[in-house]
Amino acid sequence: IEQNGGRGVNAFTSNDATVYFYSLPSNRFELWALMEGGRMAHPVFREFYKERDVVYEERRLRYESSPTGRLFLEFVTAAFQAHPYGFGGIGFPSDLKSFSRTEGEEFYRRNYVAKNMCVAVVGDVKEEEAKASAERYWSDLSDAQAPPPLDTVEPEQKAERRVILEDPAQPFIFIGWHCPAATDPTFPAYQALGSLLGGGDFARLNKRLVKEKKIAVEVQATPGFPGQKYPNLFILVVVPAAGQDPLAVEKEVYAALDSVRSTGFTEEELDGYKVRTRAQKIGIAESNSSLALELAQTQEIMGDWREWFRDIERVQALKVDDLTRAMGRTLVKSNRTVGMIVHAASESPAGGGR
Repeated sequence: IEQNGGRGVNAFTSNDATVYFYSLPSNRFELWALMEGGRMAHPVFREFYKERDVVYEERRLRYESSPTGRLFLEFVTAAFQAHPYGFGGIGFPSDLKSFSRTEGEEFYRRNYVAKNMCVAVVGDVKEEEAKASAERYWSDLSDAQAPPPLDTVEPEQKAERRVILEDPAQPFIFIGWHCPAATDPTFPAYQALGSLLGGGDFARLNKRLVKEKKIAVEVQATPGFPGQKYPNLFILVVVPAAGQDPLAVEKEVYAALDSVRSTGFTEEELDGYKVRTRAQKIGIAESNSSLALELAQTQEIMGDWREWFRDIERVQALKVDDLTRAMGRTLVKSNRTVGMIVHAASESPAGGGR
């Protein structure tokens, strides 16, 4: 690939998909189709166990050796008691240790089939050329049916769940509320809510907790955690400032949310979000690699890559009342899961913690 001008060769696995991507000069498109068609249809699992052990070590470093990593695993397990989102995408240590090459090949044959795959090509390539290359080099891919859709639905949460990790590390807070999947018509309201609550210096929680009260050094908010294809979490991530009790900071978070409920967002705040979202879309569209990645993921999650463009219209149609309804419906105590790192001297409230 690199010998032919390729760059940005990479891959990642999320809770919704596995993605491979790189860029090549347009006059190497047929070479790309030849290489990828052969790789997908006739893979050779060289150095399988070496790579498996690399993944095992990555998991150990990311989770077992990291207080925030350990908290993350406990948090998602508490939040999702039935849906696979609660298992984590990388699996458990015993799964990785026992995962054989035979099992890997069977997993590949079951999942890496044409009907379970989306390919996005962006650049100076004609549609006819792309179709011809696909027919010439991708016809050996399995025509087996895609795996059946997931039937498991996370039951409605009826009471707050709490995970308290005692550790001398930097205090850390996760707060998550169950919210709809990206395919739900109300999802754009949650995206706007995330931006206006914790999307930057302009956001309500950043202003109150970081700038005014100075009890936190970072606040982030977003829906779509840890995936978007199925109902997921609207999550707040808060890093308390040095010397601040995370339990006290948590209370301030809820007070700030109550203040937003009582005053509501302004039209100016929502208009600013609409402008930023449009500019972000334009920025993505100006990059071939970024646009290809967005279109492929939109096809996989939404079922139609065109929804990426239609999302601009949905954002422009948002009203302040849409955000108010989303908050009232979702950001309630019985629907939330809290995870935090505290020092041993801190104690969780009576009746909470695990």
